[in-house]
Amino acid sequence: MKRAFLTCILLISILSTASLAKTLEIWITGWTNEFASIAEDLVATEYTPKTGVDVNITPVGWQDGNKITLAIISNDAPDIVTAGVELGVRGSLIDLRETFGQEFEELEARLFPAITQQTHFAGTRFAIPQNISLMNAVYRTDLLAEMGMEIPVTWDDVKQMRPKLNANGMEMAFHYGSPDYGGLWGAYTLITQHGGNFYKTDGFTSAMDETESIRGFTEYIELYTVHGMPQSVTGITQFRSGELAMMIEGYWTYTNLLASAPEIAGKWEAALIPGTKRPDGTINHGTFTGGTHFAIPVTTKDKQAAWDFIKWFLSDEIQKKFVDSIITRLPGSLMIPSSMEALYNLDGLPGNIAKVIHEQINESVPVPYVPTASVLHRYVNFAIQACLQQGADPREEAIKAAREMNREMDRRRLEYKRFLDQLGYDS
Repeated sequence: MKRAFLTCILLISILSTASLAKTLEIWITGWTNEFASIAEDLVATEYTPKTGVDVNITPVGWQDGNKITLAIISNDAPDIVTAGVELGVRGSLIDLRETFGQEFEELEARLFPAITQQTHFAGTRFAIPQNISLMNAVYRTDLLAEMGMEIPVTWDDVKQMRPKLNANGMEMAFHYGSPDYGGLWGAYTLITQHGGNFYKTDGFTSAMDETESIRGFTEYIELYTVHGMPQSVTGITQFRSGELAMMIEGYWTYTNLLASAPEIAGKWEAALIPGTKRPDGTINHGTFTGGTHFAIPVTTKDKQAAWDFIKWFLSDEIQKKFVDSIITRLPGSLMIPSSMEALYNLDGLPGNIAKVIHEQINESVPVPYVPTASVLHRYVNFAIQACLQQGADPREEAIKAAREMNREMDRRRLEYKRFLDQLGYDS
């Protein structure tokens, strides 16, 4: 009888402990199933055994981004989501800095400022970056050496080099960032190198009509209308064949080349995107920075548990292990960690490439938050196409884009007024 009683007590204790175990649900936009599997392996070996917290990670495709919004609206959101300022302003996310104070400040300080600035709005921090997306450049140094050339430092160098390269069947061009593939970000590259931007930091005013932005937009357009740079290239195929002596592409190019192009090993180098000399004599090589962010919905039942996981996953050690596993298990793949220390210490990425990525990030400018940015981006795209297809004047088109963007943002300012008042926003 006593043994049966003790057994019953033990069973009750086990069931009670099991009922107290936590499970975090995380939805992450832009991750593949393979990325999620690698992260879950890390969780299973290094997080759950120490914390007792189970974690389920669900990748969400870019085309399914509304799934997160709909889950939040229906009060059925997971504990951690990929989201940013927009949903935070609308009252759906907790302010991480306000909630976790010094812990948040210490974590953010270890991440690249060029990506964390994208989450800054009216003193709030509704999200924290997990990775970084940006453009980078690669150069066929063997071909340049044959022509008696070195890696160009500025766009003026590129303009001077191209005629001789063209005469020998070679080109220097944007792939990602060309008018036919991400022209918006090619334009942003030149605009920010000149010191301009699409938007001002207030979130409701365009900067496309400022002198620096007009100068950069004009230079981007004239790469094609005056200097004849190709509006479309096939990218890595032409780089491997030697048709492209310079290619500007996404950060993923580096590991793609290491894994898939052994025949040109030692014949190419990673280096900064050609830059622009500013009036003070400095040369800026920047482009855009973006990325995906972790956020905690206000409906999350255990916000501390969610924050503890974010802190753990964004630690230097875990970010390094995660990205190294991606490089090792998925040859040709790469993710740039938001942790500065993690990027410098990756085992699977050559140190010279990590250094170039680090420098490119530090030269670059995050896209400021504005409501419904994708709607506003179309006006820049309209301006690009008007110049290239109809011969319109770049200066006039930049000013026109700013005017249309400001009209749209004036409407948004009224629409968002009640949310902004709650934040104490002062434009």
